[in-house]
Amino acid sequence: MEKNKSKEDTKSVCLKSTRPVHLDKDIKSFEIASSKLLITKPVNLDEAIEIVGFGSFHYYILFICGSLFAAISISVTSVSFIIPSAQCDFQMTSVHKGVLNGASMIGMFFGCFISGYMADSKGRKYTLVVCMMIDGIFNLISSVSQIYPVLIFCKLMSGFGVSGVTVFYSYLGEFVNSKNREKFLCWMELFWTFGVILLPCIAWIVIPQTFRIEYGFFLFRSWNLFAVICSLPSIIFSCLLVKLPESPKFLLAKGKHDETVDCLKFVYRWNNKTDDEFPVTSLTLPDCCVNEQNNSFFNGLYKSILELFTSKFKVVAMNTCMIQFCCTASFYMMVLWFPELMNRFRWYETLYSGPKNMTNMCEIVSLFKIEPEEIDLKCNDEIDQSVYENILIIGIACIPTSIIVPLLVNRFGIKFFLVLSFFGSGLSAACLYFITSSFENIVLSSVFEALSSMGIGLIFCISVELFPTEYRGVAVSIGSMFGKIGAVIGNIVVGVFIDAHCMVPILVSCSFLIISGLLVLTLPKTGRTAMK
Repeated sequence: MEKNKSKEDTKSVCLKSTRPVHLDKDIKSFEIASSKLLITKPVNLDEAIEIVGFGSFHYYILFICGSLFAAISISVTSVSFIIPSAQCDFQMTSVHKGVLNGASMIGMFFGCFISGYMADSKGRKYTLVVCMMIDGIFNLISSVSQIYPVLIFCKLMSGFGVSGVTVFYSYLGEFVNSKNREKFLCWMELFWTFGVILLPCIAWIVIPQTFRIEYGFFLFRSWNLFAVICSLPSIIFSCLLVKLPESPKFLLAKGKHDETVDCLKFVYRWNNKTDDEFPVTSLTLPDCCVNEQNNSFFNGLYKSILELFTSKFKVVAMNTCMIQFCCTASFYMMVLWFPELMNRFRWYETLYSGPKNMTNMCEIVSLFKIEPEEIDLKCNDEIDQSVYENILIIGIACIPTSIIVPLLVNRFGIKFFLVLSFFGSGLSAACLYFITSSFENIVLSSVFEALSSMGIGLIFCISVELFPTEYRGVAVSIGSMFGKIGAVIGNIVVGVFIDAHCMVPILVSCSFLIISGLLVLTLPKTGRTAMK
């Protein structure tokens, strides 16, 4: 009897309370018991997040942010369906198509500077809401554009809004404990995949419709309605995001102690479905607590970037910038042109009357070359049904990687999957040169999309853990900015060389992906560590 009592006493913990609590072996019992106590001693934020637990709030915030991530997927890739269906309305050549593809990337380039600074100065949630509303509103305006320059401007501003995509990972990661963080962030890729699958389904239903609404100069066709539908998710889910709290790590980094505690209380009550008082009443302020300063916007932006690249994280920041440049350039260089390439393969297999003895993709693609003066004679804005089917297959092919990575990331680590994705997608890009049929095209396109999109998502995940709170928003956004520079260059390269020298974009894409895989090996190790 005395022996048992002695063992029980060793499990007693006094949490600065009026009475000791006897803990079970079951951790749940501790959580229930501790919820009825008040911890008066200042607690580290990571410890407070552990007390908050992992539950229904985190699944809901993942759903909202994931849905917005899918909305970005739809927004960015919808242009690949708009181009072939609107090319006659705007009399677009291959160069025009490349510029339209690159317009959103240019917007993302400039937006990355601003969204990163806003995320670190104004807040993660604030930045996300503003950016996603910009994306939705300008996509809506683009749906009624009647001239090519207006369409370009709207896509540029949509890209400016989409630049906030990098903030999702910071916002989500700062709510989650170290045990669940990597797995939690990796699930975001599944939502991107859902967007890739949903987009061709919407396009397949809407774009083949033949209605025309004309009123003087105004013309509204099926592709316009398609653009309207693609703009709605960003607007709808932005409104839902407004109801969620700001990131606790951001609030504490800004010295907003009381607001941080209130945020944790909100999450705690949601997770535990209880009205019990949150046991933590005081938090330890971080060493580098950043106070609000009355700097001008551009002065604050300059200081944020300067501080990052003069800190001990400068080498890691430069490394991630190079990786983002290479992998994003390769991804957009190929993915945004897949519908166009599929159209050309379908044309070659069904309508081309010449000798069908081509030995590689470039020979087939070059047959479809359209000169500017021939647009009115040869223009065809119909998208073959097989294109929708193929893009849908590509999206479905991404599901396995989107599920496997979150389940195994804690075992093998993010770096393992990053290297695998970049080397694998680089090899598939090289093999594109040798394809001569639609079937070979869809197989390699599926492999490329699945692996390269996984790599881009994972580089955002690992970046969240590589940088502390005060640099995280700017660091991730600058990396993304370099990615958009690559995407712009990549789209222009494809637009210029796709007809006459298509070997060039294939070679560039393959080389960039291999370089990305090698650079990943130099990044610091990440894992189950507390975020700074």
